Amino acid sequence: MKLIFTVFAFVLLHLTYAQYAYFPEAGIIHYEKTVHVKNFMKRQMSLSKDDGFDRTYVEQLMGKAPDTYIFKNKLLFQGDESRYEPVKEELTGVMRNLIWFGFDYSTVYYQNQHNGAFKSVAEYVGSNILTVDSLLQVKWKITDEYRTIAGYNCRRANGVVLDSVFVVAFYTDDIPLSSGPGAFHGLPGMILGLVVPEQHYNIYATKVDFTQPQISADLGKKKDKPMTREELKVFLRDRMRVGDWSTEQQLNFLLTNLYL
Repeated sequence: MKLIFTVFAFVLLHLTYAQYAYFPEAGIIHYEKTVHVKNFMKRQMSLSKDDGFDRTYVEQLMGKAPDTYIFKNKLLFQGDESRYEPVKEELTGVMRNLIWFGFDYSTVYYQNQHNGAFKSVAEYVGSNILTVDSLLQVKWKITDEYRTIAGYNCRRANGVVLDSVFVVAFYTDDIPLSSGPGAFHGLPGMILGLVVPEQHYNIYATKVDFTQPQISADLGKKKDKPMTREELKVFLRDRMRVGDWSTEQQLNFLLTNLYL
């Protein structure tokens, strides 16, 4: 009889927990994006044409550059919508002279999981690049590795995006929206950790605030011309004078940074 009572109490406790467990559907997630600056610069130089950089000047800058630099971002989410945007801060030290390398384009991303809509706007060479397309497709494989991020138990997933770019994500199903930093989504929960080795950066959540943010799908300015990802590729190929001033590898590296 005592055993039956114990089992009954355990089941009742479990059901009570499940009934009252809080799974937030709205809030703000704070992230830090850590860029491995010198590795990024070396990658850029290795992809350029021999005359694409003043190598002596760049090598001097590289000697002054920090090994890593942190950019802060936040993700506003509510229901099926999310908006990922930078936290505006003044660049410090030599980074003011290095930002043209493209470590970060202060990109704002909007995703709607219900209708599959995607938008982004990036600051590029003094103007905005506005992309309007469908959600980016990522092929995920969920693993049995776990990690705690910002107080949440997260599960690892390995992914491939843009045909060949390898990424690692850590997601939590305690936040049920299938979204994450940048253009990433497609896992059974919110992505709180992300690593993109090819682009030499990682992104990890530092804090989650439960609130009701106002999420706007309006990006850029009225004069900005929206482009699909394919149209953006054609536009940049012409602007970068691929084959004359730059290489195909440089174009793909830049596009990956802008897409993700």
